[in-house]
Amino acid sequence: MSFFAPSVTTEADALFTYLEQQCTQLKLTALDLTDEQARSTPTTSPLSIAGLLAHAAQVLNGWLLQVKEPERYIDEEEYPTINDGLGLDGMFDGSAVPDLDIAEVVVIFEKSIAEIELARQAVAVNGTDLGTVVPMPGNPWMPKDFVMNVRWILCHLTTEIARHAGHADIIRESIDGAISYQLNAQADGQPWPPAEWS
Repeated sequence: MSFFAPSVTTEADALFTYLEQQCTQLKLTALDLTDEQARSTPTTSPLSIAGLLAHAAQVLNGWLLQVKEPERYIDEEEYPTINDGLGLDGMFDGSAVPDLDIAEVVVIFEKSIAEIELARQAVAVNGTDLGTVVPMPGNPWMPKDFVMNVRWILCHLTTEIARHAGHADIIRESIDGAISYQLNAQADGQPWPPAEWS
């Protein structure tokens, strides 16, 4: 079951591996949902699984660009354009839902997940130290006296995606009762519940 991250060897391996594992968990919350279910908001929150996937795709794409190009300054006005290649029209905060079916949203999220491996390769090829300080992005929600490095970005991304995977878990359970272990088993073609569980 892919519920657990695989074994890791180095700090960089751990940071990229856990980020990818959390992204996989978030993606699995959309498994076998209809478009209506994926857009639904069955809790008191305005969040939906489709909205969370769109938001997470943009967050991943933007932050990983900073990991791949740690010297680059990204101004707030660039945020809509750095996500142009994703296929999302507009900015998504988790409550906004793209005018796409869930299969299209999942493909977009998978594009962003693929950027994790490209960022891992860029760090390795360029010999980027995880402690490399990057320019603070020009946006109003980041503290002005903050020092940010590549390590911080990868940790931040993992916690951000994990938070949204938790949101999506609750939404999915509210839709049809499916839980994360079950979705992992289904994705792996394993029976649910496992035969050894009595």
